[in-house]
Amino acid sequence: MMMTDLILKYLSLNNQVKISGFGIFYQKDSPAFYDETTAALLPPGKELFFTVDFDLKDNEFARFFAGQKNMTIGESEAKILETANYWKSTLENNKELEIPELGNFYVNDTELVFKGKRLITHNPDNFGLEEVNLSQLKKSTFTEISSEPNDYKKSTNKVWWLLFILPAAVIIYYATQNPELIFGKKSFPQPNKIKSNPVSKKDSLKNKTVKMDSVSLKNTQNAQK
Repeated sequence: MMMTDLILKYLSLNNQVKISGFGIFYQKDSPAFYDETTAALLPPGKELFFTVDFDLKDNEFARFFAGQKNMTIGESEAKILETANYWKSTLENNKELEIPELGNFYVNDTELVFKGKRLITHNPDNFGLEEVNLSQLKKSTFTEISSEPNDYKKSTNKVWWLLFILPAAVIIYYATQNPELIFGKKSFPQPNKIKSNPVSKKDSLKNKTVKMDSVSLKNTQNAQK
């Protein structure tokens, strides 16, 4: 296990770790923030900070180191001091130092500046919160927006079909079952009844008899003359 791995493991159990001959790494709660370099919105977590102290002497981390590496405390202290000297030498020569998984050091004039990395936390308050990549979010949002007109067109077509089919079905139903509700009552004019005076056959026959009698009487009178 690397030195940095042991430092992170120790920090997961404690808020700070003292490195003899170098300084103190400690962590603080960090709110969610936007990382411009990765275009990502990072959830709340822990961020590493550092206080320089090249004269620091402490054996707490050395004890932890010895237990993890199955070595004596003296051996672990020597290993820690060797690593601290290497870090100081690199800073003196290059004016900067990158410690994987911990952060970056650089010398600004005569001041040592440390930019610590954010640590993954298992705090229940932040459980389930994940990093959000805004660049991917913009692409997916654009895709959803670009597909909305087609979806809107399809839904509009369905609505128009429903508005057309339902009234048509109602009209057809009532036209076959009760046409008067659709077309109203029939208004064709009723033909006038023609009154006919019955001809009295009896009177006609009587008139004919009278007429014939008058004719016969007239002929008889002419014959007598």
